[in-house]
Amino acid sequence: MIKDCLFCRSAISECIFNSIKGDVVMLSEICDIVKGKQINGEYLSESGEYYVMNGGTEPSGYYSEYNVKANTISISEGGNSCGYVQFNNFPFWSGGHCYSLQNIADIVDNLYLYHYLKSKEEAIMKLRIGSGLPNIQKKDLAMFKTIVPLFEQQITISTFLSSLERKAEIEERILNVMQKQKLYLLQQMFI
Repeated sequence: MIKDCLFCRSAISECIFNSIKGDVVMLSEICDIVKGKQINGEYLSESGEYYVMNGGTEPSGYYSEYNVKANTISISEGGNSCGYVQFNNFPFWSGGHCYSLQNIADIVDNLYLYHYLKSKEEAIMKLRIGSGLPNIQKKDLAMFKTIVPLFEQQITISTFLSSLERKAEIEERILNVMQKQKLYLLQQMFI
């Protein structure tokens, strides 16, 4: 079910964004692309208030401060997953291998931009250079072309795609609870 939801979201996104009409602008024309600040690993903990995003798809650890506010798009700058697009619902620390998109223009809905970039994640990943530790140059990301339709249309698209994303998240939570329940019941059978 979860894979079906994610596949459905991906297919619908592709269909929407391949047929959308609007102004074609470079990413740097509608937001600031800000590279994060590196934190020495010895200052990270396994739990804490603010997660640290670097070049991966999961947090590198946790830190006592944040340098990027909630509801911000981040794009992995370096490593094997460079180009990974993420929407951060909470404040976080953007590390040295992470870009955050800030000061998004008033004509652009933040969630629309996230869904658009997420649907173009493969193209963003192709911007990488290097082989040992691949990375995406800020200048290349700045020139990434983005389609910006009317604001009302952006809201409609982002609301719809966000609901599909939430459906997948809910299904995953249900699955996790059911697996825990199954484990508990199996343990009770053999007491």
